[in-house]
Amino acid sequence: MRVVQELGSLGYRVYGFYCPEVREHGRRIGFRIVDIRSGVSGWLALELSKAQQMGYGSSGRRVGKYVVIESEAERIGVAALSKPPMEGSVLGIDEVGPMELSIARLRLEIIRALEYAVRGIVVIHRNLSDVEVAGVLRRRGFDVVNVTEANRDNLHREIIRKFIQSRDAVN
Repeated sequence: MRVVQELGSLGYRVYGFYCPEVREHGRRIGFRIVDIRSGVSGWLALELSKAQQMGYGSSGRRVGKYVVIESEAERIGVAALSKPPMEGSVLGIDEVGPMELSIARLRLEIIRALEYAVRGIVVIHRNLSDVEVAGVLRRRGFDVVNVTEANRDNLHREIIRKFIQSRDAVN
């Protein structure tokens, strides 16, 4: 999210979504999905007990201890990716992981967005096993940077620097 905000302050238009964790009393209870442009948000996934407590039931797809709230995640994620990007727009997705990819329509929109994005910052789950998504990343020549404890605090600066260098190279 820090990269998205900084790119915005530099005049870039960023579209896509991010999925922050939600905590209650210091304990993670789930993840939201947020449209970067509009700020509209909904649930991506909730702990089983929390999903039941909030009226979502327990019949949704399970990823670990979480129940994917498919209707909300699909509505927000697909809308965030299907808005036609303006010239110079940057695709931002945080993250492409098992929860997001478990939703068929959202998975297809993620693949489409990766295929057509001119520029993008996409966080990929460390255990990505989706062959089609990995193929698009490879075919399109995306730079893949592994986030580690050693680089995570300064990685946003490196990403911003790369964007500025590539912009300057074009101008």
